[in-house]
Amino acid sequence: MKAEIVLGEGPLTVDDLVAVVDGARVRLGEEARARVARNHEVWLGLGPPDILARKETWLLGIEGVGAPQAQRVSTFVRCHCAGVGPPLATALVRALMLTRASQLSQGLSGVRPELIDLLLEMLNAGVHPVIPSLGSVGAAGDLAPLAHLAEVAFRLGGKAERGGVVRGYAEAMEGLPSFTPEPKEALSLINGATLTAAMGALAAHRARRLLRTAERTLSMSMEVVLADAGCLDPRALASRGHPSAVESAARVAASLEGSALVQAGRSPDAFSVRCAPAVHGAAWDALEYTERVITRELNGACDNPLVFEDGAVEAGNFHGAPVALTLDHLKVALTQVISIAERRVYRLTYGRLTGNLPSFLLEGSGVNNGFMLAQYTAASLVSECKGRCFPASADSIPTGQHAEDHVPMGPNAARGLLHITEDAASVLAIEALVAAQGLEFRREGRSFQADGTPVQGPKVALAPAVGAALATVRAVAPRWIDDRVLHRDLAAVATLVRGGAFAQGDGGRGW
Repeated sequence: MKAEIVLGEGPLTVDDLVAVVDGARVRLGEEARARVARNHEVWLGLGPPDILARKETWLLGIEGVGAPQAQRVSTFVRCHCAGVGPPLATALVRALMLTRASQLSQGLSGVRPELIDLLLEMLNAGVHPVIPSLGSVGAAGDLAPLAHLAEVAFRLGGKAERGGVVRGYAEAMEGLPSFTPEPKEALSLINGATLTAAMGALAAHRARRLLRTAERTLSMSMEVVLADAGCLDPRALASRGHPSAVESAARVAASLEGSALVQAGRSPDAFSVRCAPAVHGAAWDALEYTERVITRELNGACDNPLVFEDGAVEAGNFHGAPVALTLDHLKVALTQVISIAERRVYRLTYGRLTGNLPSFLLEGSGVNNGFMLAQYTAASLVSECKGRCFPASADSIPTGQHAEDHVPMGPNAARGLLHITEDAASVLAIEALVAAQGLEFRREGRSFQADGTPVQGPKVALAPAVGAALATVRAVAPRWIDDRVLHRDLAAVATLVRGGAFAQGDGGRGW
């Protein structure tokens, strides 16, 4: 993990954002500072301060042009603090703060560098405003969440977590520089589809880890079912012209190097095995597109109006459609990946489909349930994810007295995607746990006749990478001999998935 991130020295990446979420320090680079300061001077040059004040009042739709600036800012910010629901997790708050700072650092919002410094100093000090998670449609920016942030940052009210304790805004902000917003700065802080991008960035980071994990759990299942290696043939995959499928299959094939159980030339497998490279490749394509869009958003001027050298421009850059659409796409892609994984779990727990292993992968399954309920849980989670695949971005409920007559519901798309990543981690953990049980039989050379009679064959060495994955499971979930509480094993392996333990070099902190 990087120790420090500098805004303005190259594009901010998803990995940079994750580093700051995990605690890396961040500061505004000198080039970006100069750019922002110059843009602020341009904004001031558009007219005398009183004209700017009237312009801001008009932009904000607040009565009383003659009211003091501080009163107008307080009224504006606090009237937008309309969020409801449980607070955003600390990781999401940190991602939100960094994303907004990066967008303002593009130098087109007319704000002072000190506003960006304030957000970054809050991050470095671990001051995380308490922000309700619900209430944004993602159109004129993620107004409510950002207003709750602004309320604390400007010391107007609210609460913030600092040092693991939720405190009043004054105590939480103690020791940080005070900041009195000038015209447009309050508007610019809350006027961007920033929560959508921040949540999407974290979801994309999770998705990358999940897709790597899915490749590893696929290789485990392929050894259990004695799969035909033909489905990984790079010639066949390349002939279709989808490079992500070729690359994903190559990683699975590398995991199976040295396998005596997966061989070419066998009868073709069911689609949940044979077609996995196509499904995984399509999901990688969806993720690549999502990361590309989110990176643009992290480094773009998501604000209105924008300040250029020859004047301010009213446009629609605060609308969250570009991110919302791609997050809905990724929701479907991840659900496909765990849907095909659940079908493999079903096959692993059904003796007739594995061919010669006991049903539910436990001897004496007439007395023991084995992993029967693990497949039930996987089925439930996949079904829930299918429900969340409804495209939030296809829904629009007009707001703002019909001036805001089209909204993208981006936060809803992002929130649905984050839920899917959580369920996906559990489904892939189930595949890893169930496949590990099947691998125990395979490496011991043990199989079973249709009537349950055991047959002892020669022991078989697993592919080294698959053996390592089995050992990872066994570090937290011992082999099943008789029934026991399944929940503890499922939770333990899911924790490993979230931490990247199966993600082929993408290990790290959990989410």
